Amino acid sequence: MTNTWEDVAWEDTAPSKEWVVEYTAKVGSNTTHHLSVLVGNDMEAVQRKLMRELRTTYQDATEIEVTVIRMEEIEKEPNAALFAGHFTP
Repeated sequence: MTNTWEDVAWEDTAPSKEWVVEYTAKVGSNTTHHLSVLVGNDMEAVQRKLMRELRTTYQDATEIEVTVIRMEEIEKEPNAALFAGHFTP
């Protein structure tokens, strides 16, 4: 017997959040400053995405020294006071 749409149990997953990650990556004597927006449910998921990004960006590097400057969730509602007459949020 096949399941109908009513028979299927849909799982409610937590909505993914956007995180801003600012970090420096040092490969050899070259240091590069990065600013990325990554999507994940929690900080551990974002760290996994960051590792994937580093592996993609620095494929030929044998050693990468990474310093995370900030990793924080992006607020859904912008603070309009920061844009006071200069920009439209």
